[in-house]
Amino acid sequence: MTMNKQTMWLVTMLTLMVVLSAYYIVTGPVEPANQSVQKEKGPAPADVSVKTTKSSSDAGKELSEENAGDYFVGYQLQRSTLRSKMTEEYMKILTDPESSQQQLKEAEAKINQLMKVDKTESVLEELIRSEGFHDAVVITNDHHVDVIVQADNLANRQVVKLISLVKERLNIPATQVSVAYRP
Repeated sequence: MTMNKQTMWLVTMLTLMVVLSAYYIVTGPVEPANQSVQKEKGPAPADVSVKTTKSSSDAGKELSEENAGDYFVGYQLQRSTLRSKMTEEYMKILTDPESSQQQLKEAEAKINQLMKVDKTESVLEELIRSEGFHDAVVITNDHHVDVIVQADNLANRQVVKLISLVKERLNIPATQVSVAYRP
């Protein structure tokens, strides 16, 4: 059976779309933390008025929190961009009619591996957020995992809990997990 380049491209894109759809259906929509807290509290009374005054220290603290959030969002965007570029390179191999069967298998395996790692990191980051951290980044390398959480400090029990989560999800020894925090 011979397939032309466009057919191969279409089949690959449809497969990718189905996998990503299944991923988003399984993981559900991600809501910002502020919205999920509001939903848990229920509707606010209509006649409540709130006056907020900001001192200079509050403004500095708020700015610091924004910078920390920018770090995590920036890192996640950078990681996503890098993975998109890698996926694009593998897709070029998949759509190249001159690619050998070995190259096609390797490219497909690499794409599947990237999607699996991306999904695992996203799930771990959500689990870490559910542990009470404002934000987190999980960085999976070949044989090592780095976890960076947004916190002013970390207690030993929190570090143990984070390492246990990573160990459980990725099935790697605890010695290959590093945990750090960033205020």
